[in-house]
Amino acid sequence: MCGRFAQTNLIKSTSDIVKTVIGDNKIIDNYNISPGNQAAVIKKFTNGKALEFLIWSITPDWSTSIENFKPLHNTRIESLDKPYFKKIANKNRIIIPCSYYYEWKKYEDNKKKPYCFKIADEPVMFFCGLYDKNQFSIITKEAEPNNSNIHHRQPVIINKSKINDFFNLKFKILDVLTSIKPPKFKYWEISTNINNPKNNNKELINPLSN
Repeated sequence: MCGRFAQTNLIKSTSDIVKTVIGDNKIIDNYNISPGNQAAVIKKFTNGKALEFLIWSITPDWSTSIENFKPLHNTRIESLDKPYFKKIANKNRIIIPCSYYYEWKKYEDNKKKPYCFKIADEPVMFFCGLYDKNQFSIITKEAEPNNSNIHHRQPVIINKSKINDFFNLKFKILDVLTSIKPPKFKYWEISTNINNPKNNNKELINPLSN
């Protein structure tokens, strides 16, 4: 699962992939992006790739008839063969640049403690995602063994060398996603200040002091 993430130094960290920004060129570091917020994504156009802001969480047109439907901020990789996801996966693929993301570990007393994740020795990681109109969802998978003790799900993070394959609609999305080499993570416990979406500052990623 992925319920919060951060985007920092976006222009610098994606400069070798994208050349333009669609919309507001003033990109501000955001350390606490939550579902329903806008976030920068990488989309492919006929003249190249660009950063564009979309709303995190998809509310499909067909969901209006479903009572208490929860918008889709995550899409399970196991669901990509279902008709709706298969349709948008065949045309609406995006990459979401991410500096850090957060997961909550549940303990026996039902208390949850937040952890911050980043790619080892890399300033940015790239989530795979799908979009529908002006909304997007992050694709998730079962967590790798080295971090499944924190949470049983994680975002699908693509190797930079595979990004062009992911955007190539001639390739089946599952073929690309299953060929990705799992990244090596660093993660550490952080303050519960991250729990409040209104909190948004660099201190959120600091390791929790004992």
